[in-house]
Amino acid sequence: MTTTTQMQIQSQELNPCTVELTVTCAPEQVRAGYDKAYRRAAKRVKVPGFRPGTAPKGVARKYLNLEEVNRLAAENIVRDAYGSAVKERDLAVHGRPAIEITKLDEEAEACEFKAKVPLEPKVELGAYEGLEAIQPDPAVSDEELDQQIQSLRERKATRKSIEHRGAEIGDFAVIGIQPDGEDKGRNFMTVIGQTFPQLDQLLTGMKAEDAKAADITFPEEFQEEDWAGKPMKVQVTLRSLSAPELPELTEEFAKEFDTESVDELRSRIRDEMGRAKANWVQDYVNEQILDELLNNSTIYVPDTMWEDIAVRRVREIADEAEKGGKTMEDVAAEANMTPEQILERFRSEAQVQVKRAVAIKEIFTKEGLKLSKEEVGEQVAQIARENNVSPQVALQALRRSGNLGEVEFRAMFQKVMQLLTDKAKLRPAEGQ
Repeated sequence: MTTTTQMQIQSQELNPCTVELTVTCAPEQVRAGYDKAYRRAAKRVKVPGFRPGTAPKGVARKYLNLEEVNRLAAENIVRDAYGSAVKERDLAVHGRPAIEITKLDEEAEACEFKAKVPLEPKVELGAYEGLEAIQPDPAVSDEELDQQIQSLRERKATRKSIEHRGAEIGDFAVIGIQPDGEDKGRNFMTVIGQTFPQLDQLLTGMKAEDAKAADITFPEEFQEEDWAGKPMKVQVTLRSLSAPELPELTEEFAKEFDTESVDELRSRIRDEMGRAKANWVQDYVNEQILDELLNNSTIYVPDTMWEDIAVRRVREIADEAEKGGKTMEDVAAEANMTPEQILERFRSEAQVQVKRAVAIKEIFTKEGLKLSKEEVGEQVAQIARENNVSPQVALQALRRSGNLGEVEFRAMFQKVMQLLTDKAKLRPAEGQ
């Protein structure tokens, strides 16, 4: 344990580039932090008989927001004590620390906190030439094209009433279900084959206005809570039946997608699918190359680099859930997870992504690569396309948010991945 003007410091190495400091501040540091906080807070309030910021602490205290005073004092104390602690331990700090205040007591003149101090990442790159990866064929097959055309037809489909045949899987139906002993039934809109096995089997083959009596056990997750999980004798009536009617693949259909003929439509869709599939193939190859690169390398990164990313991602999900009237517990339950498991998943993913980024930067430097203005500009243009804005608007937004460094990294990533792909041993997927 080291003592510096009564400030006590304990240190623990969490990994080769993260040190945790446990700091107990000296009373003088706590008093100084609170004095600064009171002077700053007092400038924002009016104290009768005094100019802003000149009232004695004892007089001003009753007019101040003490929570704000404590926040300001904590900032002052931790900032000064942290700077002294890292200097005392001779730590080469690499980024912002993660601070946890464990004690703050003005009356006792006490403040204790823990600081995760990030140090420079440590990188021992393994061999990155000849990394192996499977590269599927990016060509769009006729079968894939036909499936996409079929999907377009389904999007434009209309419903046609079915009167002369029985219900089939995929048909739309309005059904009425009335349990024995109940005065009224309940109506449901459904798709044959998407209810539950007993009901799907009962409905298949029925025609509009047909009715059947049956013994049914409703699933535990059935939408009507008072029926869920219960066996019942019911009467099921098929009130109406319809099926999607797909438009013919004609010139008129093609014109709905701003093309003049079916051939032009097919050509345009093939081109769009080709670009998308090429991107997918490259992403797939990149994932394999990066996985092998990390397996071949030894990389340590500060915990703070990836922990912040994970916490921020969970906070974004929580905010989105709140907008939809859900809690984080609801979101976790939908994924059959707990909130803690979701955080742990993001922590694991963030650690991998940060290590990959460090490896990319290391290779970029080692290979002596440089970025041109055109390469950075293309990334800005890509971001603009992704957000449906002009490159000028995208650039202004990136500057305001301080994210221009992210643009440079995207360009760096693309350049390094092209280098690794060119040097990789690629083999076709089985069956190609």
